[in-house]
Amino acid sequence: MSRRQKILVVVIGILIVLGLGYWLFLRPGLTPPGGTSKTNVNGSKQVVALPPNSTTVSAVVPEATPEETLRSDLSRLAAAFAERFGSYSNQGSFENLLDLKTLMTAKLQEWTDNFIKQSQAASATNSVYFGVTTKAISVDISSLDEGAGTAKITVGAQRRESSGSMADSSTIKYQNLELVFKKVSGEWKVDEATWK
Repeated sequence: MSRRQKILVVVIGILIVLGLGYWLFLRPGLTPPGGTSKTNVNGSKQVVALPPNSTTVSAVVPEATPEETLRSDLSRLAAAFAERFGSYSNQGSFENLLDLKTLMTAKLQEWTDNFIKQSQAASATNSVYFGVTTKAISVDISSLDEGAGTAKITVGAQRRESSGSMADSSTIKYQNLELVFKKVSGEWKVDEATWK
């Protein structure tokens, strides 16, 4: 096949692909493949139509309801709280708990202060390292009442306990942290935290 014939075959192939693309997607009055409407989370239909001679498609993304947004925000807050609350070392001076005090109600802040005082009084100086690293792996909102300003969330966590030198082995266990949230002055704060 000569060079001229090869060029002609390529040009014809490109024209066929362009014509087929126009015929399938860009004809005026043609609905896009897959239908003209999409159902959003609320069950209402939103029409998605392509303008004539358009080569781009804009996706219509349904907005989250206020409750969905609140659930998402509380889930992220609960996971972050659980990871920090459950990660500590005997050489960390309770920084994990002190860092979380701004996310706690006065009740849980008082419990935290008492826990730190009791733990410091009970523990002797220990030079052998012991630490726990916690990673949130699931979040379950079992109850949420925005009007009353309460929520109960269980965070499933993987906890890795390590002790001694880096060569020592660590153990992994799974626990749930049950968190009770209360809305205080317009902010959601943790009122109770209980390992199960």
